[in-house]
Amino acid sequence: MSDTEQSEMQAMLTRWQTLKKQAEGGELLLDSQIRERLVTHAEQMRTKLDAMVNKAAELEHLSGFGSLTSAGDLRQKFALKANNGTDSAVKRLQQSIDIVTLMKETYELAIGKITESDQSVADKLAALNTGGA
Repeated sequence: MSDTEQSEMQAMLTRWQTLKKQAEGGELLLDSQIRERLVTHAEQMRTKLDAMVNKAAELEHLSGFGSLTSAGDLRQKFALKANNGTDSAVKRLQQSIDIVTLMKETYELAIGKITESDQSVADKLAALNTGGA
């Protein structure tokens, strides 16, 4: 992964961490219907990314390069690019999974806070209607 791509992934992760904190603090609120669609979409993305991780991990087991030493070196290089290398496809996909997971958690928190707020207001109104404080 280039430095620019790595920087973009880190910026995206940081942005979603910030949004999650805002949702935890009640600053980010979502309508329940929107939240449900976003959570569903995030789950679908996660499923697709998990399948891609499995396929990329399978690419670690390559064959057909021949018996030359250079062929073995080439096979190893491709295997590391698929999995276990510093810039492997599996690691890049895992970063995307981390971001999608953070997105889903943020969506869930955002609706949770609005639901809590609605319940709090409803409880106060009910108390007023029954002659409470």
